[in-house]
Amino acid sequence: MSFDTVPPPAHPSITPRTVAALLADQHPELAGLPLGPRFDGWDCAMFRLGDSLAVRLPRTQPAVTFLQTEMHWVPQLREGWDFPSPEFTAHGQPGHGYPWPWAVITWIPGDTADEVPLLADAGADVGRALAQVHSLAPADAPFNIEQSIPMADRDPKTTERVLRAHESGGPHGERLDTDAALELWSAALAAAPNAEWVWSHADLHGANVLSHAGAFGGIFDWGSMAMCDPAVDVGFTHALMPAAGVEDVLAAYDKETGRVDDAFVARARGIGLSKAVGMALSPREVTQRMAWRTLEALGLVR
Repeated sequence: MSFDTVPPPAHPSITPRTVAALLADQHPELAGLPLGPRFDGWDCAMFRLGDSLAVRLPRTQPAVTFLQTEMHWVPQLREGWDFPSPEFTAHGQPGHGYPWPWAVITWIPGDTADEVPLLADAGADVGRALAQVHSLAPADAPFNIEQSIPMADRDPKTTERVLRAHESGGPHGERLDTDAALELWSAALAAAPNAEWVWSHADLHGANVLSHAGAFGGIFDWGSMAMCDPAVDVGFTHALMPAAGVEDVLAAYDKETGRVDDAFVARARGIGLSKAVGMALSPREVTQRMAWRTLEALGLVR
């Protein structure tokens, strides 16, 4: 997901009337449940369905691939997870003017962590959850064009965005310490590369993580999942919680996997910086606030 643009427009057929008609035709056993509010992400729109379900529809043609990836891989992988994540309960086909596949999933309660950040005490739970996610990825695992790449491939965009984020400043007058940011980035570029490719969420910012008054409430929206350096998801946790929480993420993750060393930490911090300076340029205020919390967690705000 790129945060320096606005989400693409959704297909105009996505309305409560269309969703009700799709359910009535294809899943009449669910059609009697009340249809609730619509929530729009970057890729999918969701409508609450009763108390425990939601209808999930790709908003654009490219987003169909993300939903299909999630429907194919998550059921195979989630058996080893003990943290909350959505389950697919029904699949749907095009109809009533809506042109793509869609799905019904279980609704996971909570607030998104971009709105209600996790507290530092949540770090150990997040670290254990990521250890469960990060099983070795097979050769046919999806490749994420933003996250399944070497650190060096992120360099031009990240360096340019560091300078832009410094110039623009934060929503509350925060200033990025450019020298410290570039030093952190140089360390990430110089770190030994990963030796393993693991299954990763690959989009673990606060809009995809649930918070229960600051406690870890689960992870959703797995459409970007891919083979990645395990430091990618860990690096994203700087966007979820304060620095002390990230330290607990690393400790719990290392206890389960043994993967954390100086190079791992340097790469994770680089990933956190790269994501933060992209988010800092978002037109959405909630994303900007998350970006500057991330930079604060990295010790880069002065």
